[in-house]
Amino acid sequence: MNYISLVMGTAILTFIMFFWSARMRDISDNARWVPVLAPDKPTAIPEIPPLISIIVPAHNEEIMIRSCLESVIAQDYADLEIICVNDRSTDRTAEIVAELFQGRSNCRIITINDRPSGWTGKCNALHEGVKYSSGDWLAFLDADSRLHSSALRQCLDEALKRKINLVTLSPKFELDTFWEKALVPTFAAMAAIIFPLAKVNNPKSPVATANGMFFIINRSAYEKIGGHCNVRDLAVEDIGIGKRIKAAGMGLLFANGKNLLSTRMYSDFKQCMHGWTRILCAAMNYKITTVLRYLAMHVLVSLPSFILAAYLFSQPAMEFWPDFWFLLPLAVGVQMTLIPCLFADQLGAPRKYSVYIILGNLMLVWMFLVMLKKIGFRDALQWRGTTYCYTRYQPKRLDPSQVEISEAPNGFGSFQTVNESETFERPSSSS
Repeated sequence: MNYISLVMGTAILTFIMFFWSARMRDISDNARWVPVLAPDKPTAIPEIPPLISIIVPAHNEEIMIRSCLESVIAQDYADLEIICVNDRSTDRTAEIVAELFQGRSNCRIITINDRPSGWTGKCNALHEGVKYSSGDWLAFLDADSRLHSSALRQCLDEALKRKINLVTLSPKFELDTFWEKALVPTFAAMAAIIFPLAKVNNPKSPVATANGMFFIINRSAYEKIGGHCNVRDLAVEDIGIGKRIKAAGMGLLFANGKNLLSTRMYSDFKQCMHGWTRILCAAMNYKITTVLRYLAMHVLVSLPSFILAAYLFSQPAMEFWPDFWFLLPLAVGVQMTLIPCLFADQLGAPRKYSVYIILGNLMLVWMFLVMLKKIGFRDALQWRGTTYCYTRYQPKRLDPSQVEISEAPNGFGSFQTVNESETFERPSSSS
């Protein structure tokens, strides 16, 4: 009997079983801690409702901006103002917004033509939008997302009922192309593994995040944490805001918003890979050790690893347990088939697309390798036509307990702007 093959095969199969058992536990915890908001649920909004200012940043969004703003205009909330920030757009975004807002006294378009050094484009756009707002509550919505007509009312009701200051939603993903179906559910699941939503909602857990596609926040709480100014240099400013709200003890809820919020993040392979690399790399705070840990995990739970483990395990196991050798690989195979369906459903992706997890996981492994290269070589962050460069590649501003005080003359931490193109210079290794 080949004991080495038996031990190796058993170890890998056991690890895969542990991984999927942990995902089953996440599903169970989410059922307890993560409410699914229903659009027709009765709400108890005050007779004189607080003013909500909803701010939509738009940078070259002529394809998506109309449907996004129409969903905001259609809200059934009584006291609402809408501010769209046209952020350096060179397409028809401003023209479309102006047409939609014409004759609406509660709608306003703000145009900004530059971005201050030390700010990401989105943070600066939202920061400028807040300056023109008057609401007691602020809602931030990405231009590639759409709201159900009752979304603002339902989210404010949850915030008031629970006496918390921030409510954010997981979306229903609109998946049209093959690569969207194959990649987005797996990548979204990875984000949920990094930030388990049950722990986000558990006030005793330090885990915190928010979804920048949409969240609503009390203005006073927003100002107390420094607003977007405090996260101005983050590629994942929404996570930074969620962490700051929870660290300050002001309460947040990450709800399942598949009935209230829909989004189409990316439409092809390149966009999916580039966009999620940016999100996950920043969510891991550019830590090589964190990336390596998740890389090893997803190599071990991939289909090739399962096939290899089953091969190593089967022959010696048949000799040792002739009547029961198949139980372990069968149990793992059932887990790998069924649990992704349940996990996808909670993430707002159709269950039928869970079959793509085999390919999605392999692409995730490839993404982790790309992330290691980016961190190791200190590649600049590139996003939406802008290139950003870090004098030190591991900024601590994501975690409010580890905010750095920079010696840089611009006073913006470790963040510096390079230019508006796709070319960049790497920072020196001595910095």
